[in-house]
Amino acid sequence: MTAAPRARRRIPLVLCAATAWLVFVVLHRVLSGRVWWWQVPELVPPLALAAVPVVLLAAALTAARRARRAAAAVALVSLTLGGGASGLNLASLWHRAVPAPPDAITVFSWNTWYWDQPVSRSMPPPTGTPPPDVAAFYRYLRAQDADVLLLQEYVHFGADSRPIRVNDLDRLRREFPGFHIATASELVTLSRFPIVLQRGLDLRPESMRETPVPPGSDWPGFYTVKTLRTDLRVGSRTVSFYNSHINSPVDPSAGGLDLLSLNRTQHEARKANLRALAADIQANPLPAVLAGDFNASPAMGILRLVSERMADAAPALRSLYPATWDDRWPWWRIDWAYTTPEIAVHEYRLVRSGDLSDHSGQQLVLSLSR
Repeated sequence: MTAAPRARRRIPLVLCAATAWLVFVVLHRVLSGRVWWWQVPELVPPLALAAVPVVLLAAALTAARRARRAAAAVALVSLTLGGGASGLNLASLWHRAVPAPPDAITVFSWNTWYWDQPVSRSMPPPTGTPPPDVAAFYRYLRAQDADVLLLQEYVHFGADSRPIRVNDLDRLRREFPGFHIATASELVTLSRFPIVLQRGLDLRPESMRETPVPPGSDWPGFYTVKTLRTDLRVGSRTVSFYNSHINSPVDPSAGGLDLLSLNRTQHEARKANLRALAADIQANPLPAVLAGDFNASPAMGILRLVSERMADAAPALRSLYPATWDDRWPWWRIDWAYTTPEIAVHEYRLVRSGDLSDHSGQQLVLSLSR
C-alpha cells in the first residue's frame, strides 16, 4: 500500500477533528456562564483549550497539502478563540512589577477547607492523610505575616452536610493580638488596620428562579451571603477589601459529582452572587481589592460577571500556569485576586498549604499608586 492512500484516509480525520473542536469552542464561548445546562462541558480542563489545537496543528502536518492548510486554519481559529481561557499566564513572561514601597501592605487570601475542623470532612482527604492539626493551622496563618487576611470556609460541616457555625473569635484575638476582625456568613477578615465599614453582600436583591436556601435551614445567611466587604483605614485613605467565596457549581447536598448535582439553582446562585458583588464594586468609589475562592476555572465564562473595575493580579505571578486547586496535585486556578487601577501589585505568589486545605493560599504585596 502506498503512502498516498494512507494520507488521503487521514485527511478527513484531521479536518473533522479540528472542525469538531472548533464547534465545541464556539459553543463554549457562547454558552459558558450563561445557561445552566452547559455546566458539564465547563468542567473541561482549561489547558485543553490551548493544548488540543496545538495537537491538531501537529496532526495537520501529516496530511496532504490542501487538507493541511484547512485543518491548520481551523485549529488556529480554535486556539485564538479559546486560548485566552486556557489558564496560561503569558503575561508572566514579560511583566516586571515595580518594587514595593516601605508602606506596602501584605494581603493573604485562603480557603481554609472547613476552618480547623478536626473530624472527618464531608469531602475527606485521601486515606492516610492525618486530620487537621489545629496548632499547625494557626501557625500557618501567622506565618504569612499578613496585614490583612481574607479567609473563607469559616464553618464546620456535620455528617449530613449541614453547615455548622464556628465561633473562634477568642482564639483569633489571642493568635492575632491587635487585629480587627469582621465576620459574615462563612467569611472572616482580619486586619491590622481599623475597620470603618463591614457588611455581607446578600444575593437576594438579585432575581432568582429558586432560592438557594434549603427548607428548614437555621442558617440562611450561609447560602445567601458569599462576600464580606470590609472598608479599612490604611494610612490617610480608605480601601475596600472584598472577601469572596462564590458558590460551587456542584450542589453540596448531592453527595457527589453527577448530572443532578450540576443544577439550575446552583448556577443561578453563582450568577446572583457575582452580580451583587459587581453592583457593589461599581457603586463603590474607593480603591478596592477582591480575592477569594470563586469556584471557577479560567475556562468558565461566569467570570465575565466580575466587575469591569477590577483587573486580574495574575501578571505579577511568576507562574506560566498558576493553579490553586487541588493543593496537593494542582489542576487549575479557582482562587482569584483582583484590584482596581489605584492599587499597584508588587508581588503575588501562591502558598501551598500541605494537608491543611485543598486550596493554595494567595499572598499579595500591594500599595496605593495614586
